[in-house]
Amino acid sequence: MTNKAKKIAVAAVAAILFFATASPYFSQAEGGGTEQETSTGTVEQGSASAAESLAAPAEEKAPAGESSTGKAEASSAATTLKQEISPAVVPAVYKPTTAKKKVAENSNYELFIDEKTGQIRLVDKRSGNEWGAPPVEKKMPPANQKFIESPVHIRYTEGGDVRQTFPAKEKGTITTIKPTEQGVLVQYELKELQIGFALEYKLLDEGIEVRIPFQSIHEQGKAKLISLEPVPFFGAAPQQSKGAMFIPDGSGALVKFKSNHPTYFEPYSEPIYGGDYAFMTTVYKQVTYNKSELESYGPREAAALPVFGIYKDDTAFLGVVTEGDTDAKINGTPTGLRNIPLYRISAELIYRNSDIVFIGGSGEIPLVQREMIPGDRAVRFVPLEGEQANYVGMAHAYRDYLVRVKGVKPVETKRPAFQLQLLGGVLRKDMIGSTFVSMTTFEQAKEILDGYAAAGIDSLEVTYEGWSNDGIYGNAPDHFPAESSLGGNRGLEALSDYAKAKGIRLYLKTNYVKPYESSDALKPSRDSIRGLNKEVMEVRDPWVTTNQPSWKLFYYLKPDRVYDKYIAEEAGKLAELGAGGIHLQYMGDTLYSDQSSDTPYNRKQTMETWTKAMDLMRSQTGHASVDYGFAYALGHVDRIDGVPMDSSHYVYEDGSVPFYQIAVRGLVPYTGDPSNLQDDPRVWNLRLLEYGAMPSYLLTYEDSSLLKRTMVDGLFSSNYSKWLKPSIDQYKKLTEVLNLVEGQEITDHEQLNTYVYRTTYGNGVQVTVNYDSEPARVGDDVIQPYDYLVRKG
Repeated sequence: MTNKAKKIAVAAVAAILFFATASPYFSQAEGGGTEQETSTGTVEQGSASAAESLAAPAEEKAPAGESSTGKAEASSAATTLKQEISPAVVPAVYKPTTAKKKVAENSNYELFIDEKTGQIRLVDKRSGNEWGAPPVEKKMPPANQKFIESPVHIRYTEGGDVRQTFPAKEKGTITTIKPTEQGVLVQYELKELQIGFALEYKLLDEGIEVRIPFQSIHEQGKAKLISLEPVPFFGAAPQQSKGAMFIPDGSGALVKFKSNHPTYFEPYSEPIYGGDYAFMTTVYKQVTYNKSELESYGPREAAALPVFGIYKDDTAFLGVVTEGDTDAKINGTPTGLRNIPLYRISAELIYRNSDIVFIGGSGEIPLVQREMIPGDRAVRFVPLEGEQANYVGMAHAYRDYLVRVKGVKPVETKRPAFQLQLLGGVLRKDMIGSTFVSMTTFEQAKEILDGYAAAGIDSLEVTYEGWSNDGIYGNAPDHFPAESSLGGNRGLEALSDYAKAKGIRLYLKTNYVKPYESSDALKPSRDSIRGLNKEVMEVRDPWVTTNQPSWKLFYYLKPDRVYDKYIAEEAGKLAELGAGGIHLQYMGDTLYSDQSSDTPYNRKQTMETWTKAMDLMRSQTGHASVDYGFAYALGHVDRIDGVPMDSSHYVYEDGSVPFYQIAVRGLVPYTGDPSNLQDDPRVWNLRLLEYGAMPSYLLTYEDSSLLKRTMVDGLFSSNYSKWLKPSIDQYKKLTEVLNLVEGQEITDHEQLNTYVYRTTYGNGVQVTVNYDSEPARVGDDVIQPYDYLVRKG
């Protein structure tokens, strides 16, 4: 192509881009009363399949700067033209920050504030690095400038839609600044809305904490407060920066900064500890009048930890929701949304939930909680610099918080135990009545234990589910007596004694949270939680193919009622059976409220009930375990099963990282999902090694074909005799590595190339894994396809 032709082509492409693309400085928020954060498009976040996510771990198969799940490829000619146009873009010009009045100081930091807006700036006295809202581009529209500079975003309702605003937008807003012992208190009075609240900034040795005292909030008019989002642009980064935004999606995910990227239609906005099942719109993608047409979300991970952060260049920060984490969201917004060229992430603190209900034929009726959810809210910001300015440094900072502030003590372990789950039995519905399908009797369980002992497995933990009356979906929350077809109470006691004599810890799995509709112990009108319309909340497992409700109907139990009537009563009985531990199903991965008019219960109260149950079972039987491992369980359990080992792979995410594992490894042992249920054992073994997780197996004595026409429809291959040798081979191979790092924390995690990752442990041991189908060279070493290399420290 000649120079003249090239110039014409460049001009043509520039013209197309100009007319086809909205101005980056166009503001959608200047009219009306609603501040729209996102486009009105209906494109969903979209996640990759489980098989894809494991076959392609963090950032794999995507060149640097591209989304791992969906950037369309451009032709080489178009790419060349795009690269030639990019340098012509005028670089951003910033004005200096206005937070100049010093209000607090300690040996590490100085805190400054803008007396007009209340915006803050944190300065490290040792390095001179600063944290706060970024300087604003001079050419940016005034509405967006004020939006960025605002120290708090407010969502409220006056009976209809939820609207967003900020103090500078509301006429007559009064801002009062008062010094405190360790910082400053900023009181806002929004006269037109007749809403008032305060932000208290407290300078700490490790950073700063932003607190919203509940007693400072008042409402005197029609407007009702929905949420407050303090310092929403703290540490926000221009897209030209080098770094990434960390979001707590599953094990953790990164959103890398890049100037050229697909158009995003939605930010990451997910509740900490998952959605609240008392509100249909928080757990269903689509809510309709016809309940059979409800649509659930596809497979996705929950935010298990109340954390978020950004690292750019040589600085970073970790945000931790320290109070009010049970009623909060993490909002991670990529550049371009609201036409703001900044990556930003923050915590939205919820005071009222809303929902949609249907009454008669009147259509959708929005409802909002009448009373605010009580309690102070607080978010801690921990600045990081240098080598700690990355997701590994953030995870170490959160681990330090767990140990030093929350008092989480390490669970003592000697060596990684073989983790075996056994299924007792389940009811099968027949044409007339039902039949109990026995999969593993208590005597057969002894035979399985003997099989592993004979093969040299001398460190074993067993979790037994489906042992109670009518099996796995039986009469929960009533677990007694033990199922007679399996051997009854005497048979279970004999199994417990047998296991104890062989040094095997036997956990019994219990369900005090989510019973099946046919449970004899369940009376929904009395025992189940209710929604805003005061109706009993029904929950149906979705079909895999359509995400619409199946015939499997469950209810969620009132936490206070189930604790008083069943948990407190059964703890002693479980101990008498000789159980070495209790696995509390759902308590580690499910949190909800109850909107009953007589005794409403919020999520914080539910969390406190769950942790009280963990402590009780621990004290009665010696040990307790849960699934997934929401942060509130840490320090209350001895093992976590099925920890998050991946992210949801939303289109804006650039890969998964083991943030969760870096934060908790060495504090509590954890396993991955059962290995006999994985698509590709080669990839799964590497993921277990990279994330430092123990392998586990879910097995039965009988063949899984007997489970046809039962509710256990996902256990495709579980026969003990077929899996004995493969499970032992895997355990022995992986524990050669895991024994070297037992009880060790993860000190570093690196991506060496597209398919190769290295994990470093506290004792210096390094484990490098290769997910590629081709050999990989690492220094002087060559790692074969789907293999790993271990270097001792």
